[in-house]
Amino acid sequence: MKRVVFTLVLIFLLVGSLELVANAGTLLLTQHGAMAYIPRLTDNEISELLTKIDPHVGWGTKTDQSGKVANLSPRTDPSFTLNQPPCASVYGDSFTFGSGDGVGPDNTYPHHLGLNLGCPVYNYGIGGYGSDQSLMLYRAQSDLENAPLIIVGHLTENILRNVNQYRNLLYPQSVEGFKPRFLLEANQLRFVPVPVRSVKDFRVLEQNPSLVLPYDAFVDRPLRSFPYTISLVHWLLKDLHPRAKLLNRPRYLTFYELEHPSKGLQITIEILATFVEDARAQGKISIVLIIPVADDLKYAQEKGIWPEQNLVDGLTEIGIPTIHAGPAILDNLNGLDPCTLYQPCNGHFTSAGYKLLADIVSNEIRTGGIWPSKETLFDR
Repeated sequence: MKRVVFTLVLIFLLVGSLELVANAGTLLLTQHGAMAYIPRLTDNEISELLTKIDPHVGWGTKTDQSGKVANLSPRTDPSFTLNQPPCASVYGDSFTFGSGDGVGPDNTYPHHLGLNLGCPVYNYGIGGYGSDQSLMLYRAQSDLENAPLIIVGHLTENILRNVNQYRNLLYPQSVEGFKPRFLLEANQLRFVPVPVRSVKDFRVLEQNPSLVLPYDAFVDRPLRSFPYTISLVHWLLKDLHPRAKLLNRPRYLTFYELEHPSKGLQITIEILATFVEDARAQGKISIVLIIPVADDLKYAQEKGIWPEQNLVDGLTEIGIPTIHAGPAILDNLNGLDPCTLYQPCNGHFTSAGYKLLADIVSNEIRTGGIWPSKETLFDR
C-alpha cells in the first residue's frame, strides 16, 4: 500500500512539475507572438475593445454608416504641406506607414518617393493592415482621393492577414484586432463582416472559436489553454510557427501555393487586381508593390526562388502592373546579410531600407513607362 501511495505521489509531483514548466513555457510563447490564445476579458474591456473596431475596415480609421470616410488623413510629411496636390497616394501596412525604431515622417518610403518624384506622395499606410484592408480603405475614401497615381503595398506576409479575421490568432498580443475579410466565390470577392460585434459574441468566441470564426484560416491553431502540457505538445506537432522554424522557411511560404486550402494565393491576387481595377475605373494609374521581409531575401539567397513568386506571376499574367522589390533589394545587398536593412531581422526596415525601397519604386515608375513625366501624369 505504501508503495502505491508513493508511486501516486511521485506521478502527481512529476505531472505537476511538467504542468508548471508547460504553463511558463506557453506563457512565454504567447508573449513572443509564437503561440495563439484567446484572452479572458471583462464585459467592460470587451465593450471598450469593440468601440475601436470599424465595421468596414477593422481599425485605423472611422467610416460612416455607408462605409465612407469623411476626411482624408495621410501621415504628415515634413517636406510637403497638405495644401499641395499629391501626385501619388500609397496604401499598405506599417511598412508603408513607416514604422521602426528611429524612423520618423522623414524616413518613410513615401516621403523619399515624394522627394524622388518632386511632388507630395500621400501616405495612407496603417499598421497591421492586410492587402484586403487596404482595398477596403481605398473604397471607403475613393470619392475623396485625388492623386492620379495609386500604389498598393503588399508585404509578403500579408497573405496570412488576408485569410484572417481575429488578429490575435495570427499575432498573439494583438487583442484588439477583429476585421472583415473577403472570400473568393465564382471569381468575385465577397465581403465578410467583422465576426465579433457584441459582448455575447466574444463570450461565444471564448468557448467555441470555430463557431464565431468560420472564415478564419487560423481558428484551428493550437491555443494556450489548460492543461498546458497538452496544449504545448499540440503546438509543437501542429502549429505553423514551429514547423516553419524547424524547416527554416517563412511561415507564409505554403500559403503561396496554389493547392493551399485557405486559397490565400487566389484571394490575394483577386484583392490586388480589384484594387488596381477600382482605381482604373476612376481614371487613375495604379500599381502593386510587393514588399519583402528579411526571410524572403534569405530564402531567395539560399534557394534561388522567391516565396511570393506565384503571386508575382499571377498578377503579371492578368496584366496587373507590379513592382517586385525583392530582386532589386537583393542585388543592392551584393551578398551581404539581408538583416542589415531591417531592425531587428524580420522587423521593419531601417531608415536605409526605406530609402532603398523608395529608390527602387521611383526607378521602376520612370523606367517602366508608368510615369513618363510629372506633367503627363497630372494631365491624365
